[in-house]
Amino acid sequence: MPIDAQTLISRMEWAAAQGLTEFMFHDGRTRVTIRRAAGVCRTTEPKTVPSARAIEAKDVVTAPLGGICHLASEPGGAPFVTEGATIEAGHPICVIEAMKVMTTVPAPRGGVVGVVMVSDGATVEAGTPLVRIR
Repeated sequence: MPIDAQTLISRMEWAAAQGLTEFMFHDGRTRVTIRRAAGVCRTTEPKTVPSARAIEAKDVVTAPLGGICHLASEPGGAPFVTEGATIEAGHPICVIEAMKVMTTVPAPRGGVVGVVMVSDGATVEAGTPLVRIR
């Protein structure tokens, strides 16, 4: 499914509401990186942000630590999760490599994977959104 304008806008709004300065996502073929310039600040938030933030906070799985995010168990292998896949609690979402230690990130609950928000091999920080589970 190609990235459409509405998807791009909603993800940009979500990234800004979270205070992120950089945000990457992809649809399998297209990778988009959004960077906010230093010194840019929002003095007021749109009225829809609190409810969107509450929904997103509940649905988004974030990185527990910083490192390199691997979406498959081996290079070129099948990804742990794909958009639209139904998963159960505990299902591996990704592996984060930090100082040569591999940490598996499990799904906190079951559901349908709505969107994978990082690309394979991306450097993530603790709190970086990884996937959205509906």
